[in-house]
Amino acid sequence: MGWGNCGTDSQGRPIGYMHDATCDHEGCSKEIDRGLSYACGDMHGEDPGCEKYFCHEHMKTRKIDGRYHQLCFKCDEHYETETEGER
Repeated sequence: MGWGNCGTDSQGRPIGYMHDATCDHEGCSKEIDRGLSYACGDMHGEDPGCEKYFCHEHMKTRKIDGRYHQLCFKCDEHYETETEGER
């Protein structure tokens, strides 16, 4: 099984790059897919991340435990104090 169809998330939405979607940021209607490149935290449903999918305008890069992750604004705020000085 590849990354095109990875099952469903906890909200019952299909995940993987084959599934068209819109950005989960409130008020954004940009078309994306639910593949890894749009997953908050870089992986489906794993920490860090919130199991949602965002366009690149609504994500930031954050260094956590020596690795860089793409996080939504809300998750990025959560890690702001935990990783201060690592950027």
